Amino acid sequence: MVITAIVFSIGVIIFTATSAFKGKNSRGLEESIQEFNYVIGTQTVGSKYKFTDESMLVETAQEIKNMGSNLLKFSMHPRYCSENYGLPENDNITSLTKLATLEPSVKKVLNMDFKYYHIWVYGFSQYTPEPVGKKDDTAQIKFINGYPEAYEKALYKELYEFTTHLLKTFNNSGKVFHLGNWEGDWHLRSDYDRTKPANLKTLEGMIKWAKIRQKAIDDAKKSIPHNNVAVYHYIEVNLVKKSIQEQESKTVTNSILSKVNPDYVSYSSYDATNPNKTEKKLSKKLKESLNYIESKLSPKKGLPKGKRVWIGEYGNPSIHHSEEMQNQRSIWTIKAALEWGTPYILYWEMYNNEIKTETGEQVGYWLIDDAGKKQKIWHTHHNFYKEGKEFVRNFIEKNNREPNFNEFRKEALQFKSLNP
Repeated sequence: MVITAIVFSIGVIIFTATSAFKGKNSRGLEESIQEFNYVIGTQTVGSKYKFTDESMLVETAQEIKNMGSNLLKFSMHPRYCSENYGLPENDNITSLTKLATLEPSVKKVLNMDFKYYHIWVYGFSQYTPEPVGKKDDTAQIKFINGYPEAYEKALYKELYEFTTHLLKTFNNSGKVFHLGNWEGDWHLRSDYDRTKPANLKTLEGMIKWAKIRQKAIDDAKKSIPHNNVAVYHYIEVNLVKKSIQEQESKTVTNSILSKVNPDYVSYSSYDATNPNKTEKKLSKKLKESLNYIESKLSPKKGLPKGKRVWIGEYGNPSIHHSEEMQNQRSIWTIKAALEWGTPYILYWEMYNNEIKTETGEQVGYWLIDDAGKKQKIWHTHHNFYKEGKEFVRNFIEKNNREPNFNEFRKEALQFKSLNP
């Protein structure tokens, strides 16, 4: 009887604490744990293998969920059937909104229980189909050498409609959508030659393109009543080292960010993370780049508190690194970015997307390899999520509130998963 009484008392205490937390914050303990931003994550784009009967997109999204993540990064654009996911072509899909509603795999992952979405979005209104077997990135952007007004208006309409769809469909869902682009400096220099000066007409066109994307999202958010769902715009940059070393050069960082002042900036960070051979040097260079990007942004109302620059891509391919070193270098990046305060740190990627043309060898940008083996860096992510969720649970039960971002990242730097 005494033991029963003690157990009952403990149960009352736990129930009371949880109930008080739910009453104060309008959501329960388990929901808070599931929806907390655990910062690190990954993505699925153009995978070269799969293991189930599910579509590539659904399979990889489920693997990301199984790893413990509540964040999904993927792409939505007119190449949904020819590139990245190999989904069935549907002639009725003529816009981003129709892709979200008529393509079963896209609709399914948008409705999965991910809290955070990062999506590369490119309008169907901006697309000129390439010949079969050919890939031309300029086919889905129309600002090369200037941006015609007809494309401006079509882009605004399509992205406004898509943002409206997200706000209405996922109203009161708690979901957070970040809509952006892939490495913007390769749009500005579509021949991939970083040594050449940027085409000034293309630069002017890209500024218009980015401003329209931001405005369409902003206007939809102002016009459409919504609650507990968020949509933001981001620009991704990649030639940041060039931006710092050649500050007069025309790059997205130097010439576009300050003119658009997007909600957020994603940094595809290979020029700061991959060249450096030591943790100290990598940390120094990465933080220098993040500081430089941040210096190009102006204060902006209506955004969550915190940094507005994140790591959209980093990775260490197995073709150049052992599994152990792949994991170690990734931990260096995670720690440096946590110390700086990026809201997201996204690894490239769940399944590898690159194969060497000459040899057919997998380049090895992966968390799970082509034999289905979970790599050490997969286990680092998985264990980080377990430690993170345990910390959030204990913090809430002790303090009757969620930890803020700085409290979480300070603790995360001490996790065993980052200090093997």
